[in-house]
Amino acid sequence: MIEPVEVKPKRYPTNFFAQEYWDKRRCYVRGSFQKQLDLVHNAEVFEDDVWVVTLPKCGTTWMQELAWLVMHDYDFETAKNVDLELRSPFIDFDYIVHRDLERSLKPIENLKRPRLIKSHHALPLLPSQIWEKKPKVIYVSRNPKDAFVSEYHFFNHQGLLAPQSVDEYVNGRMTKADCNEQFANMYEYYTLRSEPWLFYTSYEKMKLNLRQVILDICEFLGKTIDDTNMERMLKHLSFEEMKKNPRTNHLWESNQVRQITKAKFDDFTFCRKGETNSYKKELSPEMIEKLDAFVEEKIAKYGLTLNDLLLLNENKS
Repeated sequence: MIEPVEVKPKRYPTNFFAQEYWDKRRCYVRGSFQKQLDLVHNAEVFEDDVWVVTLPKCGTTWMQELAWLVMHDYDFETAKNVDLELRSPFIDFDYIVHRDLERSLKPIENLKRPRLIKSHHALPLLPSQIWEKKPKVIYVSRNPKDAFVSEYHFFNHQGLLAPQSVDEYVNGRMTKADCNEQFANMYEYYTLRSEPWLFYTSYEKMKLNLRQVILDICEFLGKTIDDTNMERMLKHLSFEEMKKNPRTNHLWESNQVRQITKAKFDDFTFCRKGETNSYKKELSPEMIEKLDAFVEEKIAKYGLTLNDLLLLNENKS
């Protein structure tokens, strides 16, 4: 497995958080290097861009497909025939696979506007023009307990882990150098959720009421939706449809990786379970107790609860 490496942003968005905050903030990445991060930091951003920003295994693909369809007037025909990775590129993917700085940003530079771009970067590692031009940014949070378990299955399936159980992986995950990233990342975007250029939601909210999230995204992007397209969206974005749709299962990316690494994962399915709180079914009672305490402690230092970050307290009196 690729270990986290601490990196130094070229500069920080002090218009959002004071320098004193950033002085204490540590940023970690996996699979990228400083020169590539500098390229990303200096990348050109357009005011009509839409950026989907998440931590890994937090509903990125689900939101990308949703946002792309809204942006393109519910063009289901193209969505069913063109891989999502080509319609909405992951900004780091080309470099992760090819390690070629010169070509690394071509997928987003050559993308027809308005662009929909995916990133897993922390706020200070995004292109600095985002802080200045403030294009639309969609952020999806997720219960870290489910995200950690989902990570395990993803890495394990691709042969990136030494033989270990899901309990062992999660236990190790809590001691990694980047174990705070899951919480600092969510906290920063949650704090900015009232900014007009930022739409903050959660995987859990999408599971609870996908129809409302679609309506909210339409409003955020200045689009409308009729009843017919809403029903088509709800079906197309259902877990059952997403799981069997080759265009949303990252088969194109998997083929790129396979060509370089010769890895074999022919039965790879990116959409695995699509559930919330599934960690309770997979972890031992002892590990659940330990993970619960870990997550609560990490979030409490921000004066928040997990339900706050997942927007699950919004409808409670």
